[in-house]
Amino acid sequence: MLRRVNFYSICIAFGLSVLLILAGSRYTDNNVYRPATESRRNIKNYYRSEDSDEIYVQPIPTNAFDGSPDVEKILEKTRAKIKHELYNYNFNQSNVHNLEDLLLESGGKPVRSIITSTWRSGTTFLGEILNAQPGNYYHYEPLLNYGIIQIRGTPESDKALKTLKKMLHCKYEGMEDYFEYGKTHLHQFSHNTRLWDHCKYKKELCFDADFTSRFCKLFPFQSMKVVRVRLRLMKQLLEDKELNVKVILLIRDPRGVMQSRQHRNFCQPSSDCWKPELLCADMISDYVAAGRLLQKYPKRLMALRYEELALSPNSTTHKLMKFLGLSVSPSINEFLVLHTNVEVAGVSSTFRVSKEVPFRWKNILDFSYVDEIQQKCKEAMELWGYRIADNATHMASKDFDPLDEYSITP
Repeated sequence: MLRRVNFYSICIAFGLSVLLILAGSRYTDNNVYRPATESRRNIKNYYRSEDSDEIYVQPIPTNAFDGSPDVEKILEKTRAKIKHELYNYNFNQSNVHNLEDLLLESGGKPVRSIITSTWRSGTTFLGEILNAQPGNYYHYEPLLNYGIIQIRGTPESDKALKTLKKMLHCKYEGMEDYFEYGKTHLHQFSHNTRLWDHCKYKKELCFDADFTSRFCKLFPFQSMKVVRVRLRLMKQLLEDKELNVKVILLIRDPRGVMQSRQHRNFCQPSSDCWKPELLCADMISDYVAAGRLLQKYPKRLMALRYEELALSPNSTTHKLMKFLGLSVSPSINEFLVLHTNVEVAGVSSTFRVSKEVPFRWKNILDFSYVDEIQQKCKEAMELWGYRIADNATHMASKDFDPLDEYSITP
């Protein structure tokens, strides 16, 4: 019995020694961090967002930075990785012959897309679907430093649209405000997983205009998510032939939006965020703008209701990718399987049983508050095809379908 105990003691001591050696080997003599291989399945990183005091799930890096400060080496490795990931990609879908035709670095023109909406409308989920595409560079919320406001016109729109244009052209020079804000709000960069793969171990890279400009130009696809600029202002970007950008207007039932905004600390100080009448005035404005812009740019603007995406994620995503001129990669199908069938806690988590999300407000909100929203949003709801709940019993009924048909007219 004593021998057995001694044997187990020796095994435990040996195991602890191995763990200590491995831990120590992750640092070199000059204290340069050498990250270990990461697994998507068993690692969760967390951070706090300025939009909430809740802890969010942080995207897992796709190709961890190896500790080298050599920018040329990083760029070389990124080029090789993109070519490898897109080796069998069908570029005809994007009306080009090869990868180089889509690279700014080689004089090409990337496939660019912008998701425009408002807070708590499903933009994080949609943004990550597009970012699951290999070769995508994700401009996540370029206007975070503006605070919780809606930009509806000048003078704010002039500078904001200039920022969006510069980023889509991968020109980060003269964007000191953007970088300064990012130094204390790292989630501004972390959602761009391909950039964050390198910045998370050498944060200065994310604050370097030259590096981010050169890195951005390596990618054939660019996506952007914006929740502070109304659709009619996007006309300026659609008119830019050099950008050739496509815009996705994401709309959500105001009852679902307001339910999702409840108890979000970021929302309370701003009337733009907690007043349903302002939300619905913007929905009406977006409807009018969509009618006008679809007449002029029918192939470059798409209106999409969040509920349609949540209820039918696969078919809606395939339709969206066709609109953008992108082939659906296996990684997007994998993302949809992983993120629409399991619930992970966190206000900004994109792991949801997606079919349960759109109408959760029916079981959470008091009818008195729902009725208040409906009274202030009647026109907006009618335009975008959202049915009114008559009373508390009707609202809670399984037979009540909040979605109706709608059409956009100029």
